[in-house]
Amino acid sequence: MLKKYFFICLLILGSISAFGQEEEGVFWEITGPDSPAPSYLFGTIHLICQEDFVINDKISDKLKKADFLVLEIDMDDPQLQVAMQQNLYNKEGQKITDFLSVEAYQTIHTFIKERTGMDMDMLKEMRPMVLMSLLYNNLLECETMSLEMELMSLANSGDLEVLGLETVEDQMSLFDHIPLSNQYESFYAYIKDIEKGQDEFRELINAYKEENIIDLLQMVAESPEYKDYQDVFLYERNKNWLKPMTGIMKEGQAFFAVGAGHLAGPKGLIHLLKSQGFTVKRIDF
Repeated sequence: MLKKYFFICLLILGSISAFGQEEEGVFWEITGPDSPAPSYLFGTIHLICQEDFVINDKISDKLKKADFLVLEIDMDDPQLQVAMQQNLYNKEGQKITDFLSVEAYQTIHTFIKERTGMDMDMLKEMRPMVLMSLLYNNLLECETMSLEMELMSLANSGDLEVLGLETVEDQMSLFDHIPLSNQYESFYAYIKDIEKGQDEFRELINAYKEENIIDLLQMVAESPEYKDYQDVFLYERNKNWLKPMTGIMKEGQAFFAVGAGHLAGPKGLIHLLKSQGFTVKRIDF
C-alpha cells in the first residue's frame, strides 16, 4: 500500500561526498563482534515492474540459510492488515477538499475515475500517501511486484522467522511531520504531470537495477517534498534500527531487507554498522 510513496521518501540524499564507489551495491555481508555467523543486508526497491523482477540465486541461497528475515515492518504479523486499515484515513477527519481548490479536486477526481474506476468522493478523508498508492500502475505502466513479498514467500517456504524493525504506526507517523497541505499539493502535482512522475520513477528503477545507489540518492535528493525531512524519514530511523539489528545478529543469522536509500552515506546503515565494529562487505551478483 505504501510502497512507492515510501520509496521516494526513504531515498533522500544526505552528504555523501566522503563516500565513493565502495558504497555502490545493494547486497552486503555483515560480520562482526558477538555474531555467530555472517548476516546480510539487502537494499530493496519497494515496487518494480514484473519483467524487471529478479531474486537471483545468490540472494535466495543466503536467505534460505538465514534464521531470520528482517524487514522494515513484520509483514508476517497477523495484525498487520488491521493496523493498515486503521491508518488509511486522516486522524482528525481532514478532507482533501480542505486543502485544494475546487478545480484541483475536480482534476484529481476525473483522473482517478479514468485510471482506476474509483470515486474520489468516497476517498476524501484518505491520507495522501495512501492516495498515492492508487497511482502505482500508472507511474510504471506495467504489472508491478514487490521484492519484499517475494522475500516473504521464500522465507515462509523455508520456515524462517520474520521480524520487523518498526511498526506500521511508526511508518505512518513519519508523515505527521509534513503538513497535510503540502502532501495533498504534491499529490496534485503528480496528477497534473504524470509523465514527469513516470520518467523520474523509471530513472530510479534503472539506477536500482544497476546498483548505482549514489546516483539514485542524488536523483531523489532534489525532491522538494522531503528535502527538509531527511532526519525524520531516513537518519533517525537508521539510528533507531541499529540496536535491534545488532541484537538480532547476536541471536542468529539475519537477512535484513530495507529500502536501498538506508544503506549509503555517513548516516547510512553501512557506515553505522562499521562504526559499531562490524565488517560490511559488498556481495556482487
